[in-house]
Amino acid sequence: MYIRYTITHKPEEVSQNHFQVLSVNIVSYDANWHSTMHHHNFAEIFYCLDGSGYLLTEFGRTPIHKHSLLLVNPFIEHTEHTSLISPLKYLVIGIKGPEIILPSHATDNGLFSFEDSNHQFYRLIREVMTECELNQPYSSQIIDHLINSLILRLNNLANSQLAMARETPLSASVSLAKHYIDNHFSKNINLEQLEERAHVSRFHLAHQFKEELGLSPINYLNQVRLTQAQELLLTTNYTVLQITEMVGFNSVSYFSNKFHEAVGMTPRAYRNLHASSLIQTRSLKESYRLPENMASKN
Repeated sequence: MYIRYTITHKPEEVSQNHFQVLSVNIVSYDANWHSTMHHHNFAEIFYCLDGSGYLLTEFGRTPIHKHSLLLVNPFIEHTEHTSLISPLKYLVIGIKGPEIILPSHATDNGLFSFEDSNHQFYRLIREVMTECELNQPYSSQIIDHLINSLILRLNNLANSQLAMARETPLSASVSLAKHYIDNHFSKNINLEQLEERAHVSRFHLAHQFKEELGLSPINYLNQVRLTQAQELLLTTNYTVLQITEMVGFNSVSYFSNKFHEAVGMTPRAYRNLHASSLIQTRSLKESYRLPENMASKN
């Protein structure tokens, strides 16, 4: 279910330095949720208002939780998946022109992902939602300017993050080993395999890896596996044994011990804790009311 607010423009309002806002949709999980891979000829900004899940592209999955912000570039195949325990609710904004300031070469998967930890973007998002609700004569223009402000702030943040990344690049050997772990964590990986991939001795690799990432290669591998396990515990009904095998651990007891060390509880306790906090989702029309002439259902 979603609520759509379409933005109207006068031709003279759209200039080379202006980013055209096409629509604002508020989406909430319900029984009619359909998750189908698709793409657009424009970019989309996703802001998670509540719940958790992930955005799936041909390059992999990107986790989404409350106050996550994602920008999906044009023509990137994607779809959203919600946690059944903590259903997704998010705002999605259709825009044209972000490639001007957020170039595709900045990431290798067509996505920009931000954590809005201090809620600087949420304040703008709330103003956009309020203006949608008011639906006054100049609401479209106000929404347009608010979202342009959001895009410009995203640009500043993206550029600062890219600058920091360039200042501290990973060495070639660590980058190769990390990439292999990130994409093959479910396989049986050992230092001998990483040594072969990184083209350096395992001892040199272990030293470099710890120096650049703060973890040994095996500890980093376990961290990636445990992160994936947490997501599966929250978003699927797979058993602990199935999840153990899916993320690459050889035994349930070893997985449970590592999970307890990292999270402070067993996998079953972690799943039960989050399941007990599930609140029955109300319909979107009840939780966020818009004037009838601005609302439409899918």
